[in-house]
Amino acid sequence: MDEEKILYAITVQDVINVSEELGIDFTETDIEFIQDKIGDFMGSSWSDAVEFALQELKTREPK
Repeated sequence: MDEEKILYAITVQDVINVSEELGIDFTETDIEFIQDKIGDFMGSSWSDAVEFALQELKTREPK
């Protein structure tokens, strides 16, 4: 198993897509602020997302 494999990432393109949907413009200099705020929002909740996925895996019907 590749323990270094990235399972999920948020790219600048993702931010651009959401900003276009919301009609909120930003500049390249705003990226660091946005990155920090995403980190603040996610905080330790990323572990909640992993736990959710694992619980769903545990309860799904066998193939």
